[in-house]
Amino acid sequence: MKILVAVDAKEHSTFALDKAAEIANAEDAEVTVLSVVLPSARGAKSGGHMALRPHADKDVVFAQTYLRDRGVEATTKVAHGSAANEILREARAGNFDLIVVGTRELGPLVGRLLGSVSRKVVHDAPCAVVVAGKSGETRVEPAAATGR
Repeated sequence: MKILVAVDAKEHSTFALDKAAEIANAEDAEVTVLSVVLPSARGAKSGGHMALRPHADKDVVFAQTYLRDRGVEATTKVAHGSAANEILREARAGNFDLIVVGTRELGPLVGRLLGSVSRKVVHDAPCAVVVAGKSGETRVEPAAATGR
C-alpha cells in the first residue's frame, strides 16, 4: 500500500500524521509526505517568507521525524502551486492507494465560502481519502474513484 500524507505547518497536520502512522504500521505501507508552497508566498531577502509562512522544507522534515518517532519511515516532497491541485497531481503521478489530509473543521458554510483543500481532494481524488481532524477521521471513497 502507498500512502500520500499532505502536511503544512498547521496543527491539523498532526491529525493527518497520526492517522497515516496508524495505517502505515497496520498495513506495512510506503509513506510519502507532501507539503505545498502556495503561489502567494513571497520570499524575503533573509530567506524567510513574508505574508504566509510556507516553510515547506521544515514542514516535511518535521513530518518525517514525527512519523519516524512512531515507527514509520517516509520520503518527502515539496511542490509549488495550489495545495489541492498539487496533492491530486502527486496522488495520480505516484499511483497512491490512499491520501491522508488534515482538516481545520471549518464547517459547511465557511468551508464553501473559503474553499477547502480536503473537500476538493475528496471530490477529485483517484483513490480513497482519509480526512483526519480533532473530532475523528472520515474515510471517503471519492466521486472520481467510484464513478459518481
